[in-house]
Amino acid sequence: MDEKAAIRKRMRMVRELVDDRLMRSVQLWAAVAELPEYQQASTVMAFKGFGSEPDTDPLFARAAAEGKRLLVPRIEAGEIVVCDADGPMVRSRIGVEEPQGPALPIDLIQFVIVPGLAFTPDGYRLGYGGGFYDRFLPRVPAPNAGVCFAEQLVDELPVEAHDIRVRRVISA
Repeated sequence: MDEKAAIRKRMRMVRELVDDRLMRSVQLWAAVAELPEYQQASTVMAFKGFGSEPDTDPLFARAAAEGKRLLVPRIEAGEIVVCDADGPMVRSRIGVEEPQGPALPIDLIQFVIVPGLAFTPDGYRLGYGGGFYDRFLPRVPAPNAGVCFAEQLVDELPVEAHDIRVRRVISA
């Protein structure tokens, strides 16, 4: 097993052990809401949490209450496309709820919230291994932030040339 695969396996187990996931998710989204980049954005792209990821329902409720347009990703032909979050959702083959509405231009995005299995304090991230965000983030000029539980922060990760850093990391 290569180093990234071993870290992915370990970080999934670490994340599974977070027993106060909903409370910590609420704290995480409150910290995100304090970011000037989030506050200034009228259109925010986020992910639909699944499994032991942070619960995104509180984020979606917050964004709606604040009048923000929320976009979520769908994988199409191996790439991320964005759609409105308030349309119909269908569970993908890996268990993630994906939007079924029309793909929207990425220049609508004003702030991106990025998931990951592990992050370094300086913004390197380890995802699930598909490279979706590594290909997507360079195409989006909007600011971004990686989000995770505190247990998912690590001092270092193996980094390859194609690995893209997030601009900041928020944890709870």
